[in-house]
Amino acid sequence: MASILGSGLLIIVPILERALGAFAVFGAIGICAFAWLVGTVIRHNVTVVGQQKKDGTLNAMTGRLGRLADAVIVIAYVISVALYLRIMAQYMVGFFIPGGSAILEPVIACVSVALIIAIGIFRGFKGLDRLDRISLVAVLGLTTVLGGVLLFHDGVLLGTSGLKLPPLPPAGPLEALLILGGLVITVQGFETVRYLGNRYDAVTRVRASRAAQLVSASIYIGFVAVATPVMGLGTAAGPDTTLLNITDRIAPWLALPLVLSAVLSQFSAAIADTEAARGNLTGLGSWFTGSRPYLISGVAAIAIAATVPTFTLVTIASRAFAAYYAVEATIAFRTSSGFFRKSGFALLAFILLAITLFALPAS
Repeated sequence: MASILGSGLLIIVPILERALGAFAVFGAIGICAFAWLVGTVIRHNVTVVGQQKKDGTLNAMTGRLGRLADAVIVIAYVISVALYLRIMAQYMVGFFIPGGSAILEPVIACVSVALIIAIGIFRGFKGLDRLDRISLVAVLGLTTVLGGVLLFHDGVLLGTSGLKLPPLPPAGPLEALLILGGLVITVQGFETVRYLGNRYDAVTRVRASRAAQLVSASIYIGFVAVATPVMGLGTAAGPDTTLLNITDRIAPWLALPLVLSAVLSQFSAAIADTEAARGNLTGLGSWFTGSRPYLISGVAAIAIAATVPTFTLVTIASRAFAAYYAVEATIAFRTSSGFFRKSGFALLAFILLAITLFALPAS
């Protein structure tokens, strides 16, 4: 759940504002519903494919697809590290420099990547679970408070007949769908149970995946619902670029806690994905040993963080994870039985491939 909520809560509101306006909450519902369907792919592979690996009955081609998935998700994790730290830098710079800084944001992100790689090489990532727990509690606490403030604000506006929804943007239905496809990264994270088999059994991992998706979906949908009436689109405030803009307008006293939560959650998420990339690289070949996996993923993340804008990174990361999920859906198709299940997995693989190829950045 920490991975799912990591960057999503910080970016989903302004992106849905730009793409759907008054229908933002329906976009959140659609994204979460689609994520649940993709989650069934992961949960199928945790139980069925995992058992076939244990029994030694896994088809050779399916095994090769699994290795392809491992390679693809390394790329996705590296991109997501760059994204998390760009978002962190955006909130840090936005708090002190309201207009932002095109130079400071990538510099802070790149320095943060270098710091994480140094920690991984020289100290390892002991205590990561504790940091993730702390960041998750902080994000949930802040979301509850901010959501309550937004709900109260909506109630006051409703009582004074001043409640207005943002207008519909000029984008057509197809463009809106392609932008929503670029938001896969906001609900990504449930696949982490796929790689925890050495610590938890399949039943526990499946339950954890379902619980995390249900809780995070309720948070996303509820938060977008209460935030939609105060979005800046169509008002003198102008379209919001971050959740910090909305917070500054509605509850300025929450701006600093929001930035601290953003820093904590994004940094810990970046550490988690750096370690995940290292682990998957190590499993791909004997050459990836020692500090090499850290250095490879770190250099790539720095190059991406330094050159790609944040909203474009959202789409690139979404495309990378969609490609990974497409491979996982293909594996689920090959290992499932029954017409409806196989058809469903095949359809999901096709949709995810389309997202990989055609998703659009919100900017």
